[in-house]
Amino acid sequence: MLTNVTNREFTARFFYFVSVKGIRGKGKQQKHIHSCPVKKRCFTNCCMKKCITYVTISGLLFYSILLAACNKKEDFKSDAVADYMNLQVGKYVIYRLDSTNYVHFGQAVSVISYQAKDVVEATITDNLGRNGFRVVRYLRDTASTNDADWTASLTYQVIPSRENIEMLEWGFRYIKLVIPITEGYTWKGNGYLPESPYQDLYEFSNDQDIQTWDYTYSNVGASQTINGKTYDSTLTVTQIDDSTNVPIIAGVPASQTRWIEKYAKNVGLIYKEVVMWEYQPPTTTNSEYVHGFGIKLTILDHN
Repeated sequence: MLTNVTNREFTARFFYFVSVKGIRGKGKQQKHIHSCPVKKRCFTNCCMKKCITYVTISGLLFYSILLAACNKKEDFKSDAVADYMNLQVGKYVIYRLDSTNYVHFGQAVSVISYQAKDVVEATITDNLGRNGFRVVRYLRDTASTNDADWTASLTYQVIPSRENIEMLEWGFRYIKLVIPITEGYTWKGNGYLPESPYQDLYEFSNDQDIQTWDYTYSNVGASQTINGKTYDSTLTVTQIDDSTNVPIIAGVPASQTRWIEKYAKNVGLIYKEVVMWEYQPPTTTNSEYVHGFGIKLTILDHN
């Protein structure tokens, strides 16, 4: 019945009526209704039907847009975490290992150096039924070139998945790498560690909040030169880099907590630096001392 009423005319009339006190108003409102080329009741019914149609179509359109937005997924362009671990049986990496300890009741520092060789020795299934790898670290003197000198020092497990690289070492569980591998991305890599995990070995407070450390990616894709060799497509993971009153001033408590690792694509770990120590000034009953440890791994060779 409204074939002679254009969409523009209908829209103008509809918004006019909803902007006043009601369709059944008096005066000019009523007069305007009678100006319609059709009868009042018919016009009202048709307007309502057309209004419902417009609202229905608009609602469906809005719902479709909302659904499309909700179903849209972020497209993270990320390398696979396993690309940075080279986990194949028989693969190895040789490092220079510098181990720092504080001796003579914290009165002196001792640095002992080795060659370290991390060898992927076997595939495993962990106690959760996940596939992984057993890695054995061997040590020998820095001057040695004799393969018979390698002596097993420790064993750790690496459990790779699409989302992360998990490492189990000395009973401690770390999440070393995660996706997406992008600049500035952070995660709680020590979330599975117990409270103060080193308390039985060292008298310091550096590890009291270790579960809250924010592992952070930086220098993603950069090249790194270590011991005269350049490695392309590397990344750096900074777990923590804090210090208080460093360098040490006699009589003032001080500490340093630093844990940084670097990985190269298709090679694995190429650099690791761990510094955890705490200085306590002298008291009336004790001399000043430093408690803690340090580890530095730098890659020498790999297959």
